[in-house]
Amino acid sequence: MFSIRYRFLFMILLGGYSFLNTLLVESFEHYPIVTPKLVIFLLFLVLTIAIWEGNRLLDNFLSTMEIKSFWKRISYSFGASILAVFFATMLLGGITSFYTISHNWMDWILPLKLLLMFSFRVNLFLNTINVIFLYHQQLEKSNQEVENYKRISSQAQLQALKNQVNPHFLFNNLSVLSALIPMDANASVEFVRQFSRVYRYVLKSPEKEIIELKEELNFIESYLYLLKTRFESGLVFTINVNTDCQSAFIVPVSLQMLVENAVKHNVIGKNRPLHVEILCLDNETITVRNNLQLKQADDQESTGLGLNNITQRYEFLGQHGLDVKQTTEQFSVTIPLIRPTHASFFKP
Repeated sequence: MFSIRYRFLFMILLGGYSFLNTLLVESFEHYPIVTPKLVIFLLFLVLTIAIWEGNRLLDNFLSTMEIKSFWKRISYSFGASILAVFFATMLLGGITSFYTISHNWMDWILPLKLLLMFSFRVNLFLNTINVIFLYHQQLEKSNQEVENYKRISSQAQLQALKNQVNPHFLFNNLSVLSALIPMDANASVEFVRQFSRVYRYVLKSPEKEIIELKEELNFIESYLYLLKTRFESGLVFTINVNTDCQSAFIVPVSLQMLVENAVKHNVIGKNRPLHVEILCLDNETITVRNNLQLKQADDQESTGLGLNNITQRYEFLGQHGLDVKQTTEQFSVTIPLIRPTHASFFKP
């Protein structure tokens, strides 16, 4: 607010209005003020400009500091402005009184009190307007962040859904199902059940910003069932997640996206099995890692998009980003767990 385009015009109007108000309430008749009215008018203008510009510089300085709390920043700003206004008013008021009233500082007490009342009133008015302006700005920013998160989250859910309904996925799983039906009717029924659970989860997950890890792992079990049925011994999965980890939260479909990337970009065969591990060892993070055996001319774009999407959703929730590590033999992605104390606000 303090940096608006026509701020000097507003300063003159505010200073002029304050002086006019002083005349209307007949302050000069009620108080023994001998300072010429023109000098007082100029003093009002100078103080108004000093208060406004001082708050602008202070606001710019606080903007460079990493003060996350809105109200803490407002408190610092207002507290510092009161001190600055006090000293500026005493200095300018003292100089003016010295030349227009007398050299005896005892004669300055009443004029300085009245001048401090004026300065504090102007400072309070400007800071109140600034709080309203900043609050509105913060509200718009928060709304924009919410919209961005919804867009990013929707993109993740849509991408996950596309991955499940794309022709290759359907063809591969229907081929597996058609092969199972004449061989094992019970296995066919189980395959269809797990297949439906995958779709149901992906369709419902956009309703939530975060989800309990236990629920995500149940979904992963169904997803892994489809993959293991298709690739058989060419794909080996290990899940090592303790009970404490399962009570934490993660963003929906994140594990599925990481597992899918591992399957999509690596060679899978009985002679070269792909080992995928999902493990939680420190109760603070969960890791998906696999042995690295990349396909020839592999396109890594979708992997990058998936990781960026997960990163952006975590950043919206105020969590640190992903930890991606790659060696010549292994690729791993570690994502943070959101504990229940921090997750209650985000639960639908």
